[in-house]
Order: sequence, then structure tokens, then C-alpha cells
Amino acid sequence: MRITLAKVYNICTSWSHFLLSNPKAVRFVIPWVASLKSNRNPLKDEEPWVTFEAKEWLISFLTKNMIVFEYGQGGSTIFFSKRVKKLISVEHDRLWYQLVKKVINKNNIRNCELICVEPERCLATLNNNFMDPRNYASGDARYKNMHFETYVKTIELFPDESFDLVFIDGRARPSCILHSRSKVRPGGFIMLDNSEREIPNEQGPTD
Repeated sequence: MRITLAKVYNICTSWSHFLLSNPKAVRFVIPWVASLKSNRNPLKDEEPWVTFEAKEWLISFLTKNMIVFEYGQGGSTIFFSKRVKKLISVEHDRLWYQLVKKVINKNNIRNCELICVEPERCLATLNNNFMDPRNYASGDARYKNMHFETYVKTIELFPDESFDLVFIDGRARPSCILHSRSKVRPGGFIMLDNSEREIPNEQGPTD
């Protein structure tokens, strides 16, 4: 990765403003620099690609008696499986699912149930407004006129209040939120990755 003086200046300026408003974030500077490596891979990292504060919260919240449901597999899958009693994880991309499964088996992880549910093509023209949870649509142009209803409704296979955490980093996120609400136990949480964006970006691989 080529870094110019202009980029260095912009980065330093951004960090200066950020640290002035949040001095405690200085602890994230070194991990952030390490995250810039060009050869990074979510499966190699074995952790979710979320903000540093979100990762800290997850580490403090998760316990060995918890059950977690995850939309979108990757480094987060390994991260969760090491910290909870049981993980249910659903993925839409079969090739990526197979890569994750290979890593899970290699690490002899036994508390993780991996599920692959690929999107389905619509017989009729689909309203691709993926912000409407009733459409089960993705904002990714590669999935135009395809729906993720079966993928999203995987969580409906489980009784209400089954999970301590539902982690959403997959496709059709508004639909995932809709179906996750009743599945979280009292005191549990739904965590939506990229929730700072007005319209979640579903481009690119999970994690």
C-alpha cells in the first residue's frame, strides 16, 4: 500500500481531532496502525472487523454460558466460538462458507453450527429497496432481483428469546433486524455492524 505525505498528513490530522474529543482512544492507535497491513484477512485475524470500541465491548460482554446467532460468517465466527457456549452462524456465499468451515474444522471448533443459505431468484420483479425489511433485498447490485427471505428467516428455526446476542454483518440487514427482535433474551443485544451509516453498505465480502 503506497502512502504519500498528503495521506500521512490527513491521517495525523484526523487522529488529532479524534483524540482531542476522545483522549481515551489513544489506546487504539497501535492496533489501528497494525490494521493497515495490506495482507490482512478476516479469517487470519480471527476477529470481527468492527470498531475497536465495539470489539472491546464484545470481549467484556461475552461469557462461556452464552448462545449467539450471527448473520455473515468470517473472522467473527472464530472470535465468537472461542468465547461463548454455542454459535449459530448463517452465510449466503457458498464459497466463503466453505472457507470458513475449513478453518473451523482445522481449529477443531465444536460449538459452532455453520449454515449456508444462498439467495433465491425472484419469479416476479422485486422491489429492490433493501431498506424496507419486507423486501428481503440486498443493496448489492450483484443480487438484483434476488431475495434473501430464507436466509433471513433461518433465525425463525429457533424459539423466541434463544440468544444473548444477535450479530448482524450479512445481507438484507433491515430484514435481519426485523426477525431478530423476538429472538433476543431479556438483557441481550442486537449488534448491527456499520450502523453509523445512514444506508448500510452491503458491498464486498462479509466482515
